[in-house]
Amino acid sequence: MNSLQRTILFFSVLLLSVISIHGQNSELFAPLNFQSAIKNQTRTNNGMPGNNYWQNYTDYTIKAEILPDSNLVAGFANIVYHNESPDTLKRIIFRLYQDIYKDGALRDWYMGGTHFGDEVNIKYLIINGDSVDFNPRSRKVYRSSTNMYVNLENPLPPGQSLRAQIEWSLKISERFPLRMGNYGDGDFFIAYWYPQIAVYDDIDGWDTQEYEGSVEFYNDFSNFDIELTLPRNYVLWSTGELQNAEEIFKDGILKKIKEAKMSDETIHIINAADYAEDNIFRNKMQNTWKIKADGVTDVSFAFSDSYVWDAASVEVEENTGRRVLTSAVYEDSTIHYEEAAKFSRITIEYLSKELPGYPYSYPQVTSFCNKRRGGGMETPMMANDGAPEERASFIGLIFHEISHNYFPFMMGTNERKYAWMDEGWASFFPREVIDRYEPDFDYYARVIGSYTSNAGYENELPLIIPSYTNKTDFARTTFYDRPNVAYHELMQLLGRDLFKKALLEYISRWIGKHPVAWDFFNTFNDVTGEDLSWFWKPWFFEYGYPDLNIKGVSQSEGEVVINIEEIGNIPTSVNLKILYEDGSSDEILKSAAVWKDKKIYSEKIKTNKKVTKVVLGNDWIPDINKENNELTL
Repeated sequence: MNSLQRTILFFSVLLLSVISIHGQNSELFAPLNFQSAIKNQTRTNNGMPGNNYWQNYTDYTIKAEILPDSNLVAGFANIVYHNESPDTLKRIIFRLYQDIYKDGALRDWYMGGTHFGDEVNIKYLIINGDSVDFNPRSRKVYRSSTNMYVNLENPLPPGQSLRAQIEWSLKISERFPLRMGNYGDGDFFIAYWYPQIAVYDDIDGWDTQEYEGSVEFYNDFSNFDIELTLPRNYVLWSTGELQNAEEIFKDGILKKIKEAKMSDETIHIINAADYAEDNIFRNKMQNTWKIKADGVTDVSFAFSDSYVWDAASVEVEENTGRRVLTSAVYEDSTIHYEEAAKFSRITIEYLSKELPGYPYSYPQVTSFCNKRRGGGMETPMMANDGAPEERASFIGLIFHEISHNYFPFMMGTNERKYAWMDEGWASFFPREVIDRYEPDFDYYARVIGSYTSNAGYENELPLIIPSYTNKTDFARTTFYDRPNVAYHELMQLLGRDLFKKALLEYISRWIGKHPVAWDFFNTFNDVTGEDLSWFWKPWFFEYGYPDLNIKGVSQSEGEVVINIEEIGNIPTSVNLKILYEDGSSDEILKSAAVWKDKKIYSEKIKTNKKVTKVVLGNDWIPDINKENNELTL
């Protein structure tokens, strides 16, 4: 091969590489780290995981004792970390989330000048049989705000495992319970409580982002074998499945648990009288709860010495008959919570059979009520919920937090970088269920109102900007409202059937894996057979706002022409109501597809009737300026 041939070959390979990297969505910016993943064949430009896709995971064996009166968790973990990457790892990063309370920690809000808590106490750490020297002079360990970096004496090669033993303790927050804590009266929700190995992936390597309070989490799919010891008067609920219920509960409680696992109707497993009459526990002093959870991104648990426990179940797979237990645990007589187990069941059924229509993967889900008025926090199979006064808000909260089991738990998205990839979906899915049970609430109109009140301001950042950088007061718009509306507009654009087909394919490709934004875009492009960059770009990559205007109306014999102008850059559906002189009217709905290649859209209506008024839009289509949406002739 001569030099000219070699040059031609080089540029041919380079061209093919560029084509491969940019693929179908050539108009979208693709960051260099994603381009490298395609080059390394861990990702593809059609949204499929690549032939070389990999991800690491951890086996955790944890024994912990919880002392409620002291707000203390003390634990020991035996950890096996599996390096499935092609890289030799020279360090390991542990996350110590509760270090957010220590003096000097980075936080997204002011917590006052007083001392809020000590750092997580690490008593010792052993890696591959060698004790880790915590002396700062050794330079073996560095603790930042909420991360602990450990330099390895012997780097971890590809395909090998690291073994670690760690003993630690931490205080449970009572003064400022951030996503977990002591909620008073013997009621606790515990999350982010064990030293957790951070994610090392094919996009960024180690995830080094600190936990600062607002943006949330990104975890590997790991296996957990856990023993939690509590005083005997506390009932515990957790991620995973309890392995020794027969050792803990009396026969009457066991019978009701078994009944609930087969019942469409709510079973009251534990009520207030059961505590008063000592009907719950076999043991007299304490209980050790043995829990197993495989292939999950995290484990949390809740416990109380007074909460009632309601549960039902729902079939999620007709071919196997597999059922999911849906539990609600709460202070007796909490507003609306007598319906919590029912709406948990309705949520799982909707998600499994309607949208997205993918069977819920886990054996159970539990909604814990923290007695506060609003808000919630999700972990796999567990939700830490408030108690909203409005029934519609209560239904939406139960649904929202449970739906997070799909995004980001079954689908291991990175909430730290792409909050819209989970919060957007968790806000999108509840609409139809809320409308069925509280039709006057008009959930989606409220979402539209929230979005349009902030759309287009400089603090409303494009969705694709990593979420951990978004410190504005419009972050909720970016994380929740704008993606929610975008998904609705996308469904209107594609039609429900094609939208569902693409969403199911996205889930099927990436369940149990770590999809990033471009995997989502590329999968929808691939399934629909269309480059949707014209839609993705304004909704997800650009500053902007939706604004449509009636440009003008012309009437001639047998035809009316209505010209609509897209003033804003965000493409939305078009709804037209045409009123005629004889009192009749027509209504026309077009998807955002009309804006694919134009800024002026003309709707032509064959009629001899005289038009008196044209109204553009409705409460379910975003438009920041409705003053130009009516024209009287």
